[in-house]
Amino acid sequence: MASRSGCVHEPPLDPRWEWVESPAYGGPAEYIRGACRHVAPVEVRATVTDEVVAHLCPDCDLQLPAEWKPAARR
Repeated sequence: MASRSGCVHEPPLDPRWEWVESPAYGGPAEYIRGACRHVAPVEVRATVTDEVVAHLCPDCDLQLPAEWKPAARR
């Protein structure tokens, strides 16, 4: 779990992932890493035709379909 106490020295939560706030009774809020946002997928191209055949997410190792488009950021 990552803690977000509001301390100036604490780094921001990694934007590559969704974060879910977990109730912390009597202490600072804690966050649990959720789903990957696939912010930097890599195209996989066919050798002969050079068409995009898939996308790979280097953060979570998920193979995405060729027609995949990034979702609008929330």
